[in-house]
Amino acid sequence: MLVRTVTVAASILALGVCSAGAAEMIESDFQVTFQYGGVEHRLSEDRVPLLAANACYTWWIQLADAQAVQSAEERLILPEPLADWGDLSTNPDDGVEISADNTTATSTFVPEIASDGWFSKGWCVAADDPLGPHRIEVSIDGTPIDTFEFDVVTPEDYTWPALRQPDPRERSVLDSW
Repeated sequence: MLVRTVTVAASILALGVCSAGAAEMIESDFQVTFQYGGVEHRLSEDRVPLLAANACYTWWIQLADAQAVQSAEERLILPEPLADWGDLSTNPDDGVEISADNTTATSTFVPEIASDGWFSKGWCVAADDPLGPHRIEVSIDGTPIDTFEFDVVTPEDYTWPALRQPDPRERSVLDSW
């Protein structure tokens, strides 16, 4: 499970920068979701199967004082240039900037933070996404708060969850197999 617990204060000290009132991260998680075997799976892991229009990945961060947050920035960094970012590269109103080398998408947004301090952002896999190591860097009010590293792999290289086998004792006259 990829749950991390750190504080922004510790990250700031490690960077040699100090800022009063910086948001404190309590916990974070990176999740992969997809349909498999007729069931939606939501797993905390760092491998994403390249399943276009099926697999998505989402990072989650929980803050101690969500009221203090003014803005957030997410940087999705790919291992190689993406030939086609679709509407993200042409729509100036979506809040996403694509780097000149087509390897990084930067989103600046005001996070919608739940009452328990959690907020998230995610992406879904597209057919032409590159395989290999990816990274998402998240900053709150200009201060780096967390980094999520994960690999996008072919479906053949992905370890699929075990599917529940039917229990013969659950069979009834109306349910036959």
